[in-house]
Amino acid sequence: MTKQGWYKSGEDLITQMKTLQLPENQLAVWYLGQAGIVLKYGDKLYCIDPYLRESKARSFEPPFDASEAVFFDYIFCTHNHTDHLDEVALKAINEAGADTKYIVPAPHVHVLQDLGIAAEQIIAAKAGEKFTLGDISVEPVPAAHEEFSYDAEGNHEHLGFIIRTPAGTVYHSGDTIEWETMTEDLSGKGIDIMCLPINGSDWKRKKHNIIGNLDAREAADIADTCGADLLIPLHFDLFRHNGENPAHLTDYMYHDHPGHKYHIMVPGELFIYLK
Repeated sequence: MTKQGWYKSGEDLITQMKTLQLPENQLAVWYLGQAGIVLKYGDKLYCIDPYLRESKARSFEPPFDASEAVFFDYIFCTHNHTDHLDEVALKAINEAGADTKYIVPAPHVHVLQDLGIAAEQIIAAKAGEKFTLGDISVEPVPAAHEEFSYDAEGNHEHLGFIIRTPAGTVYHSGDTIEWETMTEDLSGKGIDIMCLPINGSDWKRKKHNIIGNLDAREAADIADTCGADLLIPLHFDLFRHNGENPAHLTDYMYHDHPGHKYHIMVPGELFIYLK
């Protein structure tokens, strides 16, 4: 049975992710709600910011139990906030015997080690230091949440990731506002798909220490300025106290960026990208 709020979930979603086969020129994208997405290129699954724990604050249930998520080859966490680095979920995945590799900002490696995840399974990501994972390359880039934050060694605590595959290049920003040189820094990177938050910020949320993000207008302008082929909005649907109506993005794209592709995904949806 499909869980409430999900297009596809549970064993149906897991089976689809594990068995889907694509030609070399296509890239699969699944949406897990909030900032969570899954990419598939070839036979590898790359998951970014999965938030899988049960919580009364959620507007809809997790797609499946975290202990069932042992099929992810790689899990990226953009920063150490619960809805991006879900300690409960990562611990359950690890204890279920997964061979998953974890990519986290260097300042947060200790968080995974404290969960019992072996050092050889963890990749410490640093802004500007590219690395490869099989057939893909990864370029960590800074994120301003709501400002750049560093550890004692000068490593960024919040990152986005540019993931380059032969079928297309995806940028997942993590949580971020627009910093002064953001579009300058990202233009020319050959980004095909930009995954950006659109929940914005306001005084009421700041009063409750809820850190802000890009809003729909800012995300649209950034994707257009950077020459991205497709914009996928994130971070608008899971928490009622920190969400946004994605129709605002639709309206702005229609009036200010006509002809620019965007796609508002529903949780559990599969999107096939052909460059």
